[in-house]
Amino acid sequence: MDRREVLQAGLAVVVGAALPEAAGAQAAASTSRPLGVHPLGEAFSGWQGTMLEVTYPPGSVGAAHQHPGPTFGYVVKGRIRWAINGEPAKELGPGQSFFEPMGSVHSTSANASDSEPAVIAVVILGKPGDVLSKPVTRPGDLR
Repeated sequence: MDRREVLQAGLAVVVGAALPEAAGAQAAASTSRPLGVHPLGEAFSGWQGTMLEVTYPPGSVGAAHQHPGPTFGYVVKGRIRWAINGEPAKELGPGQSFFEPMGSVHSTSANASDSEPAVIAVVILGKPGDVLSKPVTRPGDLR
């Protein structure tokens, strides 16, 4: 996967952040910066980890989506609202992490602040060529 493909995949991960979850929700495009793509080695043959830095502008709210494999995240700056599978949202701040098991739906993805940006580092596991994020209209659609 070349740098352009990584960037396109990264943008797909955050495309939901540009779509409001509910009427009246503020929406603003997030940005992502690829940090690297690494094969996982013999024990995980055919899989790779894609690392991204995602920036959520103030007030941004993302649409539900699903990743191709397990996803790990770490809040670098600001505060986010995060949940999977329709569970109640948790507010996470700098130094806190989250995990999305394979097959889960990232049902809440939002900046918890209307005035400050939030930055997260994300590692998404998947197979080369997998789309890193697919929109979900209802939790369970892509399971």
